[in-house]
Amino acid sequence: MAVPQLPNEIILMMASRDMRMHHYIWHTVRNNWLRLSSSTQQSLRNLGWEPPRPALDQNRDPILNNASGEDFLFMHRQMIVSVNRELERIGQPDYLKVEGWTDVPGPSDQDYPVPPSWNSDLNQVKSDSYFLTVLMPLENQIKDPEQLRNMSLGEMGARIEFTIHNDLHMRFASNPGQQRPAVTAGNPEAIDPRWDNPQYDYLGDTYSSHVNPIFWKLHGWVDNRIEDWKNANEVLDIEWIGTWEGPAHHHLSEAQDNLNRVVSVLGENDLLPEFPAKPINL
Repeated sequence: MAVPQLPNEIILMMASRDMRMHHYIWHTVRNNWLRLSSSTQQSLRNLGWEPPRPALDQNRDPILNNASGEDFLFMHRQMIVSVNRELERIGQPDYLKVEGWTDVPGPSDQDYPVPPSWNSDLNQVKSDSYFLTVLMPLENQIKDPEQLRNMSLGEMGARIEFTIHNDLHMRFASNPGQQRPAVTAGNPEAIDPRWDNPQYDYLGDTYSSHVNPIFWKLHGWVDNRIEDWKNANEVLDIEWIGTWEGPAHHHLSEAQDNLNRVVSVLGENDLLPEFPAKPINL
């Protein structure tokens, strides 16, 4: 059975510079906030980019009890809502909405094969044994009603983000050939427009991951876990605490100027990668 192809209109929409920069900045500030200097924090605060709930502490450990995991779930759910609205307008019969995997694809899945490793750091997460000994147990745990009844929605979101979600980004990542240079103090304007090419859809970079069709299968799977949590806890309507999507701007030019300034500020700091090659254990 052929896998439905994400419409090109969606790929172009996700590959736009403002969409790329917003996704990159959103992840970067919440993962690095508590490691940034007070002057950098103030600069970002002035630009409207202070995350109300940082995702990682100063030791790069996930924060499980501050509802930052809700921000992760809510923001990506809103991305899916936006894409679904556009998919409805496009009306491609075999791709009318984002549908996540029912189960994480196994090593023998012919529709979603694991791309070969090109870096020794990725050998583990791409291996069959890792799927069997780590990913399957994680998936079973995060779908288990008994487990879900013992954790808040925010804790569930944080656990998903920094374990199986990050692992799946790297497991299904393909060799990008060239990877976007990191934004650094010596090169604060490092995001050259050439990285806005729709072909740059590397799953290991938050500037590009959402351009990749696999992103929507993965995040559709993540979004389904919200429904599991609701069912396990007999919740009809979620009273969201974490709803941070970043600042809103009324004009595209205003948004782009703001994003450019934020990237320049972030470039003055030693930033952590969103998807570490070596898995985090919780």
